[in-house]
Amino acid sequence: MAWDPKIYMKFGAERTRPAAELLARIETDSPSRVADLGCGPGNSTALLAARWPDAQIEGIDNSPEMLADARASGVRARFVEADVSSWSPDAACDVIYSNATLQWVPDHATLLQRLMSFLAPGGWLAF
Repeated sequence: MAWDPKIYMKFGAERTRPAAELLARIETDSPSRVADLGCGPGNSTALLAARWPDAQIEGIDNSPEMLADARASGVRARFVEADVSSWSPDAACDVIYSNATLQWVPDHATLLQRLMSFLAPGGWLAF
């Protein structure tokens, strides 16, 4: 399935609101490493970067079109093309965040267990 970032962001405010609400529930002040699974064009990644300006942030998406827009957005993050079902970080994450992606990935029991294994002690999995 090809994603069109322009159509996706036609309702940008509506798409970003739940991302901001999810982010507000994460109770950590200074994570070192943050992953945004299904980052799309970078709108949710921008929220993460603004909240945690000192964190290393990685945006992950499987859509080259979405990643092209994310990279062009100027958001301070490293954007990686990968499938969430097989993605693994280079090092443990303090926050793994996913606003609206996991519903597209099958076998949640296995997926959630995998994602939890990538968290640093005391880390957050927010989805």
